[in-house]
Amino acid sequence: MKTIDFSYLVAPLTIQEFFKDNWEKAFVHNRHENPGYFDNLVSIADIDDFLSQQNLVPEGIKVMNKGNSIPPANWTRSDTLIDGTIKTVVDPGKLIGHFNEGATIIINSADRSISRLSKACRALEQELKFRLQSNIYITPPNSQGFAMHYDPHDIFLMQIKGPKTWMIYDTGEDLPVKYRAFSHKPRLVSKFEINSGDFLYIPRGTTHEAMSSGVSTIHVNFSLKPVYGYHMVEELARIAYEKERFFRLTIPNGFQSENEQNAYLAAFKEKLNELIEKISPEQLLEKQGDHFVKEQAIDFRGKLTDSLRIEDLNGDTQVSRRTGFTCLFKTEDGKFNIYFGGQKLTIPPFIEKDIFLQFGPFTAKQIKGLATPGGKLQLVQKLIEAGYLKIDDPKHE
Repeated sequence: MKTIDFSYLVAPLTIQEFFKDNWEKAFVHNRHENPGYFDNLVSIADIDDFLSQQNLVPEGIKVMNKGNSIPPANWTRSDTLIDGTIKTVVDPGKLIGHFNEGATIIINSADRSISRLSKACRALEQELKFRLQSNIYITPPNSQGFAMHYDPHDIFLMQIKGPKTWMIYDTGEDLPVKYRAFSHKPRLVSKFEINSGDFLYIPRGTTHEAMSSGVSTIHVNFSLKPVYGYHMVEELARIAYEKERFFRLTIPNGFQSENEQNAYLAAFKEKLNELIEKISPEQLLEKQGDHFVKEQAIDFRGKLTDSLRIEDLNGDTQVSRRTGFTCLFKTEDGKFNIYFGGQKLTIPPFIEKDIFLQFGPFTAKQIKGLATPGGKLQLVQKLIEAGYLKIDDPKHE
């Protein structure tokens, strides 16, 4: 089943229309008239399987009723393991019991635990080049999990089971990145019903609330964690203290004269202008890309299988580059380095690197360069163990 991509998510809008007219500007409600539109994102069976586990830890689960959190002690139990260790786990019976009594169940960071949802999140992250966190909200009939509020991050919402009534308000909270008090009293601007298969985009700072009517509802949120402009200024500050001694000096203290303070401010302005001249915006943007490559979550499904098959690796074994994550390729000190997921892999200078950049299949025997057959095989093994390459020998399919 095909993983959703961004064009599928915002359809019938095009990607260009969405970013031109709605991104960080106005909410979007796309009605698809197709209850199964998001079936390849996550299913009710996926969620049921997750919550039915007998060793599910309570971290990441929240239970809310009318805006109040129900303590975990009310829906967990203590299990004693064979070695005598006592472990606190979710009691599925108690958890669903609270749902039956009107409480909303929230699964935070569900993409870390539900395989199909994880695959969709990772695919969208690779398109957007910033992190996503997925939460699931399971609301019983005639209930409201949260009172009217806004979020300091943008949200993509996919309705898995509906309908649910939504209200959008105008409060004038302009692109907040943290919570703060309302600047003025919220004013209702739209009230509508969202149904199974519908999509909703809510820009950060947009006050909203939702409630179920006579049926239970499930929706999935993608909380967006992009890079903002001020992050580039923070990157500039980091470069300042690393590269320029002046910015590691203390600012004037209370004993220094006005002339000394003015001299410091003049020097500060001069040094700051020099730094801005040396560090281009393109460099700051590239640094943020480096951070994404380092911090991205990577789907390594199949890596264990590859590790178990490494013992059969030979010069004719067909391998290929893994997809689904972003890499940086840099030539440093005469060596070609591959960066991804906090790892650094080096291709020796006497080996042709191009074969490792393609996505098509190859074998160790096809690697060009001065390395011995054994050396080429060792390099392939190293890249498999790191998760950069995967084994796809047709004999094992």
